[in-house]
Order: sequence, then structure tokens, then C-alpha cells
Amino acid sequence: MKEDIRRLLEEYGEEILESEEFQKAYQQKHHKIMTVADHSLGVAIISLKICRLLEKLHIDIHERELIISALCHDLGILGRDEKYKNNLECCNQHPRDSIDIVRSLTGEENRRVEDSIRRHMWPLTLHPPKYREGFILTAADKISSTMERMGKSPAAGVSYKKKKRPVKTPERKLPLPGGGKPSEKE
Repeated sequence: MKEDIRRLLEEYGEEILESEEFQKAYQQKHHKIMTVADHSLGVAIISLKICRLLEKLHIDIHERELIISALCHDLGILGRDEKYKNNLECCNQHPRDSIDIVRSLTGEENRRVEDSIRRHMWPLTLHPPKYREGFILTAADKISSTMERMGKSPAAGVSYKKKKRPVKTPERKLPLPGGGKPSEKE
């Protein structure tokens, strides 16, 4: 099942996982325990596990929309200390900000993704999600947060953090000023 989950994350979430926003999410703390990226990966993994259980009951789920929703549901939190006055404002506004980010990352408006993200804070939001994917996201978010508080990471061992690679400097191809040859110091 782990390989299936990794394959689906990469297949449907690659553009998000490699995005600058998701990479920034590795720097932003979430719930004072985890990073936003690690939390979002945990939510995506739990969402897919729930999805597998529902498949056994012959309940179809839109996996692509579920993965995109899970990976992006909290990206609106990035920069929270500068953007929001308090936790209540963050709670209410970050889903809207996350929707703006998912639109910019995917280049599309998707009602399942947007509804899932908008309502993932339910029951704090007044209206429950409209789609199955939203209920799965909401449940997975709560399960992931609970596990994190207990010191367990659903995303342990899974990371899409870009590694910094050494930059090679190209050989000098342009003529030196004055037409001279490089000195031994260069």
C-alpha cells in the first residue's frame, strides 16, 4: 500500500509537491509541532488510506481531487504571523487563501477541490463539505492533527523537500578585459 500511496502522490500531486509554495511549507510551523508540508503530506496519506477502505465498500472517490485538496488545504497558512491578527482570523481566512494558492498552482477552478478546502475546518465552519472528498479531507485532517499531538507523524519517512545541489560555475568563455590571459589567481 505504501508504494501505491507514493505513486498516487507523485502522479496527482507532483506540480504541487515541487512548487515553491509547498517547499516554503517545510519552513512554516503548524500546530507548533510539525511543518505545514509534513502535516499536509500526513493528511494526504491518511486520506488515501481512508479511500482504500471505502473502495472495499464500492464507494468511488475522486483520488486526484482528494490528493490536491489534502496537499493544499493549509498552504494558506504560510506567513500566518504577518497575515492574520489572531488564531480565529487564521481559522476563518486560511481556507480562502489556500483556494487562491491551489488555483494558481493548478491553473484551474475545481468545485470538489475548492469545496473540500473551504470546508475542511468543519464543524468550526457552519456548513459541512458537499462532496465525499471533503468529508475524507476533514476527517484525515483531524486524525493527522491528533496523531501529531501524540507524537506520531503520519508522514514519517516521506518528504518531497528539494535538496540543495551544488552549483557548478561554468568555465569562462568570454574574453578578459584588455585581451589578456587570466592570472593564476583566477
